[in-house]
Amino acid sequence: MHATRLIPLFPLNIVLFPDSKIPLYIFEERYKILINDAVNNDSDFGINLIEDKKISTTGCTCKVTEVIKKYDNGEMKITVTGFRRFNLLKYTVSDFGYYIGEITELEEKNSLPDKSLIIKVINHYNHLVDTVYKGGINKIDLNDESFLSGEKSVSFRIAQKSGLTVTERLNLLEIDDENERLKYLEKYFDEIIPKLHEANRISSIIKSDGYLQ
Repeated sequence: MHATRLIPLFPLNIVLFPDSKIPLYIFEERYKILINDAVNNDSDFGINLIEDKKISTTGCTCKVTEVIKKYDNGEMKITVTGFRRFNLLKYTVSDFGYYIGEITELEEKNSLPDKSLIIKVINHYNHLVDTVYKGGINKIDLNDESFLSGEKSVSFRIAQKSGLTVTERLNLLEIDDENERLKYLEKYFDEIIPKLHEANRISSIIKSDGYLQ
């Protein structure tokens, strides 16, 4: 376990993963302050899922990696990139109105990723990309050594565009072992792939049935 430290928190109805990027629109005064400080000091902050006014204890640190646009009233369009998972021990409200959390960064288990499991899950994901996104997003290269060696987590990459609910994404973020995350995704794909086939079949029938409306 890492030593504890204090970071600003930005609770949102999303789950951020390490190495993932998300766009954010900043309009609340307290978060304008938080983001400006993060940009000016090149410092990180935490994003935690918030649902029904409850903040999840597992979150992800991030940094602002792009300020897309800044408006005259201080509102901003930005991109943030996730870095490390953390456990939120406690939090308080800062003088500026946003939360400050005491966190400890979470360690990954050092087990080597199961290559056959990686390949199976990537194949499922690439099939989903072909079926649902139809070329709108990139597939994952089966020969990408950064994933096969465990240098990067392919499970977090896959989870971003697989249709997981926020609860399922949080469940995945909470898992410390890459192989266990891959097993979680394998089970998920085993359940949804047949449904994708059925949805695609129905879509094809509708498009070719010859009727006019």
